[in-house]
Amino acid sequence: ALSNINLDINDMESVVVSGLSGSGKSTFCLAAAGLLETFPAAVIQGEVVRHKRDDGSSPVISVVLQNFYSQITYLRSTVMEEIAFPCENLGLPRQETARRVAEVIEKIRIGHIADRNPLELSGGEKQKVVLAAALAVKPDLLILDEPLSQLDPETMAYLGDIRAELRREMSLLIAENDPYLTIKVADRLVVLSDGSVIADGPPETAVNPLTESHLDLPAWTECMVQASGKGLIKPKAESPSYELDYKKAITALRNAK
Repeated sequence: ALSNINLDINDMESVVVSGLSGSGKSTFCLAAAGLLETFPAAVIQGEVVRHKRDDGSSPVISVVLQNFYSQITYLRSTVMEEIAFPCENLGLPRQETARRVAEVIEKIRIGHIADRNPLELSGGEKQKVVLAAALAVKPDLLILDEPLSQLDPETMAYLGDIRAELRREMSLLIAENDPYLTIKVADRLVVLSDGSVIADGPPETAVNPLTESHLDLPAWTECMVQASGKGLIKPKAESPSYELDYKKAITALRNAK
């Protein structure tokens, strides 16, 4: 699935991995998280992620999988308890766990569902809960595999802004083809094809005539492009910067066609 990949991610760097379906994005994320036993694990801060330090600690990696449904335990009766679960696994004191849970609930804006049963949530709400739980452990590296797949455009825009903030707190590895998110958070864009890296650099240089055919724009993005070209979409007065960045992203990924 992957061939001859050796990639360094710097501290506080945000790397977006793109490519056509089947190019190896999800496998790459699993390998980077040390979840594939047949692959060498990732090394964070000089430590192989499967190995413990002498004090029993290890670098913290959080992963939000493409199949995020499988990451909710459904063993807890409320969203708050679900978010607290990974903190409890780390052995954090109760007061610290409660503080972190409250912090991420506010950051992801899910206070209105904090007391609900995870079984009752929509797909997009469950995805937010998984992201909140991933952030609660304050990871050194946060890996996100197509994190916007179940979210509406308004929520996508907000979480895009959240991830822009996270760049100042941790390293990010994101498998994503959404042009807005790429432009918003990527320091580097890595393009995969058949399990190999064919481009690695700033988005404005990684997207070029040689790589464009290996980038798969989401269907809704194509619809937005067509509607915008026909004058059916007008920028929202309250979010001009989002519309501007989005248009730049569209232009970049379509190579100004």
